[in-house]
Amino acid sequence: MKRLASMALASILTACATPPPITPADTGIVQSGVLSRTGRFAVQVDEVAGKNHAVQGGFAWYDTADHDLTLDLNSPLGAALARVEVRPDGTATLTEANGTQTTAGSPEELVAYVLGSPLPVSGLRYWLRGRLAPQPQAQSLQRDDQGRLAAFDQGGWQVRITAFDAIGPVRMSLQRVEPGNRTISVRLVMTPGTTP
Repeated sequence: MKRLASMALASILTACATPPPITPADTGIVQSGVLSRTGRFAVQVDEVAGKNHAVQGGFAWYDTADHDLTLDLNSPLGAALARVEVRPDGTATLTEANGTQTTAGSPEELVAYVLGSPLPVSGLRYWLRGRLAPQPQAQSLQRDDQGRLAAFDQGGWQVRITAFDAIGPVRMSLQRVEPGNRTISVRLVMTPGTTP
């Protein structure tokens, strides 16, 4: 949490160093394999000893047909914290508000570095489209009365989708229980959009 606070302060002081943000004109669309969404996230981590940590903010997601992905993470007040960019080979680059860049073998590593808790970025590339990821096999699959994904377990995450718009899921909750009974809960609320 201290890391998030320091990144928020750095973003206020050096906002001009961040990459150009994903603009509203780019969001709320799905066409030609492109998925772009904005919304809010909340992450809570419950430790065995009764300690819990929470972080929240905004995000902008831009996922292209050739598997490039850009994820902007913002503070609750909207200040840019970081950008994670994923290339087709799976490598990911984190650009912090002060311009510092870090590269890792997966976007999950970088998001955990920013937020202090993991998010299943690779799975979300499919789940935000209302689809299952190809691997690993999903369990406990449930669909709503319109045949859309409503609940499933995949990659160690329990996923529940409770609302949709014309693009896909609008409200999604994720939960993961790690060794030692550490529980991570994530809530995502997407800004409703329409197809062009």
